[in-house]
Amino acid sequence: MGQFKLKLLSAVVMFAVGFVAVAAVIHLSIGNGLRLHADIRSEKLQLMDQWQGKAYSAAFGSSHVHNGFDPRSFDLTLAGSPLQTRSLNLAIAGGSQTEQRVEALAFLKNLNAPPKIGSAIESRSCMVVLELGAGANFTSDHLMHPRSINIYDLDTVRFVTQLTTPEMGLKQRVGRIGYSVLAMVLHYVNLGMLSSEIFAPVVDNTMFKEETIDDRRGLYSTPMSPKIHAALEKTISGAPAKAEPVPQPLLPGNSTLLEELTAASPVKHLTFAYIVMPMLSNLRSYPVTPEEIKWSSGVSPIVDMARPDLYPELYQVKYWADDAHLNEQGARLMTKLMAEQLKRWFAAHGEPERCGG
Repeated sequence: MGQFKLKLLSAVVMFAVGFVAVAAVIHLSIGNGLRLHADIRSEKLQLMDQWQGKAYSAAFGSSHVHNGFDPRSFDLTLAGSPLQTRSLNLAIAGGSQTEQRVEALAFLKNLNAPPKIGSAIESRSCMVVLELGAGANFTSDHLMHPRSINIYDLDTVRFVTQLTTPEMGLKQRVGRIGYSVLAMVLHYVNLGMLSSEIFAPVVDNTMFKEETIDDRRGLYSTPMSPKIHAALEKTISGAPAKAEPVPQPLLPGNSTLLEELTAASPVKHLTFAYIVMPMLSNLRSYPVTPEEIKWSSGVSPIVDMARPDLYPELYQVKYWADDAHLNEQGARLMTKLMAEQLKRWFAAHGEPERCGG
């Protein structure tokens, strides 16, 4: 009986070693997991590729930025200032801080410094706008989705651990890190990744057209239905006279991400900004974040647009597609207000150095 157990153990060990070896060989043959097809994200990567060498700034984040950041309004508002640039909206519906990290890294690794002369729009800054309020991980229904499996490597897990603090509840910390570890396991056993490499689907041309028509450069616009309009009117009219402010602390990963992005870029003198996106729930309670974030290279601004006390004009029903997402008109206004706040912040803290030197 003892000999049988020894043989069984030996067989299990050999199987495990063989499985790991095969998985490693497959993984090395796959290459960049971010570039494997993943619905919704692949369209934004195609947009990034099309604008390489022509766009020097980009906004990243979840659907709140996807529907709420208008590159046209951003560039127009910053025109003529030291922040002048040409930007893209590379945020993705259902996105997370892990996804915006790897996407921003990909954008910066292929960034070209803007020309100093001869450009139709003379870009002076290379700005990375990151959504501060995006979730650390994807939602649970995305755990088995290519969007998570393809990118959750060891570096991603390390980043997630930096999006926790001892002050967080144990359940939240364990859940946040546990999700990333499980996704990493699926990543390294190549769950579905090889088939995506061999049988790569095509991008959704309908979605890509919606994100690029009229020079939207990644902005996605959702029309409001009459039913939703009535619900939004009720939400706004029923809001309390004064919303409750809720302080929001920064996390270690918020600052170390800026350092990682800087190190990845071949172009010097990047400009960073975090943004907190608005929702109609802010009419009841809104986040209060610091106005800036300190990191190894100094400080960068945090623009908190989820403030009905500061931007009451934004909280009108005509600017919303639903209670959590702006429509195209709202995106234009929100982006204008945000860009104006950035100009004020840099006027007070000093002009950024020209991108590329």
